[in-house]
Amino acid sequence: MSTVAMTLNLSSLIGSVLIAIVCVFMLSVLLRSIIIKPDVVLILTANNYLSIFAFEILSVSNNMDVYRAQHKLYVAEETLICRIKGYSIYSLTAIIFNSFALHAVFRFCRVVYPSHIWLQYRITYAVIIPMLWVISFLLLLPVHIWHDAELIPTENICLFDVDDARAYRWSTIIIYYLPMIFIGIIYFKVVRYMHRSVLTTSVRSKLDLIVARRIVRAVRVLILVSAPTVVMEVMLPSTDTLKPLFYRILNATLVMIMVALSLMLVYVTPQLKQILARFAKRNRVSSVYLK
Repeated sequence: MSTVAMTLNLSSLIGSVLIAIVCVFMLSVLLRSIIIKPDVVLILTANNYLSIFAFEILSVSNNMDVYRAQHKLYVAEETLICRIKGYSIYSLTAIIFNSFALHAVFRFCRVVYPSHIWLQYRITYAVIIPMLWVISFLLLLPVHIWHDAELIPTENICLFDVDDARAYRWSTIIIYYLPMIFIGIIYFKVVRYMHRSVLTTSVRSKLDLIVARRIVRAVRVLILVSAPTVVMEVMLPSTDTLKPLFYRILNATLVMIMVALSLMLVYVTPQLKQILARFAKRNRVSSVYLK
């Protein structure tokens, strides 16, 4: 096992642990605020962090298996549990991107269809969010049925084989293309709505503009962070030089994607910024009082 491969694995393991800790902190802050004052935006944001947390927990488990295997402390077998873990890592990635798409749907409905009050109810999204998780798993169920998630001897975990074009095509379409196309359609609908509503009040126009900008930021960031992964899935398998490091590079890239998505949530959610600002202010006051 090369030093580069071991370094990539260790970096991914540490990164996954740190992101999981950040998610626990953000979820604790969000849940406290949701209990005090339920807000759909905060509920959707909590779902975003929950999906990232679930992904990172599974990622930590996989990275630990790889780490133990490369130190001769563990030998994996292709069991049903191994294949389910491999299938789940891709399904959770789909849930993460679909959760961002759901966020865009809520903003779109709140601005374009304000009279459809039920689209803004908390109970509506309490039903939609679990359905989103189930649908995401179901959309990727074919790769599990096809046994595309198999034991990779060099990694000692179950993933798609580097030469399995069918699995990578299907997963790329479900995980990346569908959510981004969906968000893009919503953005263009918002822009068209804004052009048709030139005579609305200035407050409403400002609200429309803010929402449109947030959605386009989400689209840009999603495209930016997912592009390297898609390129690697297409190019690396055919590159003999980097082929042995394919899984390690892909894993390290996914860690960076999760970091970008975690930061983006704070960037595009004013309510979350306010909560964090209040939290920081309380801590400063407490520190001064203790001194």
